[in-house]
Amino acid sequence: MEYLLIRQRFTDYDTWRAAFEELAEVRAAAGMRTVLVSVDAEAPEEAVVLFECEDARAMRQHFASDALKEAHRKAGVVPGSNQASVLLPR
Repeated sequence: MEYLLIRQRFTDYDTWRAAFEELAEVRAAAGMRTVLVSVDAEAPEEAVVLFECEDARAMRQHFASDALKEAHRKAGVVPGSNQASVLLPR
């Protein structure tokens, strides 16, 4: 089991959240479960999302997918702001 921590800036939270929700089934099919969706207390235009991932390979494929790139475009993700960290529980 791995975790994926995402940080990304957006132009409008409601637009970002709608695009995020549209991919729920795609993420589920990749074995990803949303653990936390939040915004940074110091930077409310930045989303912080934590996923639990059953299948590291499927998660990496999803992360590199055209569907996710299109969702980022629709969501108003600020280009270059996406940061991802894969976390291993200890």
